[in-house]
Amino acid sequence: MDKAQQIMQKVRRIELQARKMTTATFAGQYRSGFRGQGLEFDDFREYMPGDEPRFIDWKVTARTGTPYVRKFHEEREQALLLAVDVSGSMHYAGANSADTKLEYAATLAAVLTYSAVLNGDKVGLLLFGCEPTFYLPPVKGMKQCLRIVREILSASPSGMDKSIATVSDLVLQTQRKRSIVFLLSDFLQEPDKGAIGKLNFRHELIPVRIHDRAELELPDAGRITFRDPESNILMQGNLADSALRSAHAKAMKAHLTEWERIFTQLGIDILDTRTAEDFIPHLRKLFNRRSRLFVR
Repeated sequence: MDKAQQIMQKVRRIELQARKMTTATFAGQYRSGFRGQGLEFDDFREYMPGDEPRFIDWKVTARTGTPYVRKFHEEREQALLLAVDVSGSMHYAGANSADTKLEYAATLAAVLTYSAVLNGDKVGLLLFGCEPTFYLPPVKGMKQCLRIVREILSASPSGMDKSIATVSDLVLQTQRKRSIVFLLSDFLQEPDKGAIGKLNFRHELIPVRIHDRAELELPDAGRITFRDPESNILMQGNLADSALRSAHAKAMKAHLTEWERIFTQLGIDILDTRTAEDFIPHLRKLFNRRSRLFVR
């Protein structure tokens, strides 16, 4: 079986999974979670307890001496952009993982696409970590879901991680109109609060962090050869050394914690997943949380 046939088999498998996962109830939860997106400015009003701090207009607040928030009205049509990391590290799958991180991302992307399409929203795709960067403009319709899954799975594994500043600029260049942006990545790039803040200011940003347990906690597997999936550099290591495993776990935890600190400071709600887990319960919780976050 050639590569194209293998990819199409995976596309069909993921499509069936996504259709099964995306029930009418789930699609309704998606709608309630993002009913305040695709917004256009309407007016100002005084801040009230419970309002989202990111909607505060600091210029008006400074001029009047009283906190004011921006009011928006919802557009009929929303645009959802899936910005997916397809760099080499996303093609990794641990020994106990059925899917690579990229295949997991493709399934999650398919569920989000079906949910959006059922609500009449447009969906687009931006692949980064590949050369050249691939962009699929947002359109409506079920055919878009199959196209999105196919493009994600077909992405070359030779790409390197882009800096988050580069990713942010790519999204801002392609999406002139305010959109819902799901950023699917393992976030192994260097944390960058400025780039994330700029992206979140212009769009409604939902980071989706995807990890494999094996890369967070190295197994006691003796002497092995590591291959960097992005640079192809080979390294030797003895995983029987508990100090080495502990140092790796500590470094990974510090990296994840720094990203979490940035998201918390910017008031960004993150979806944290691992490839061995079912992401649907986490998505439900995310939608339920977001349904309570709109300016009244």
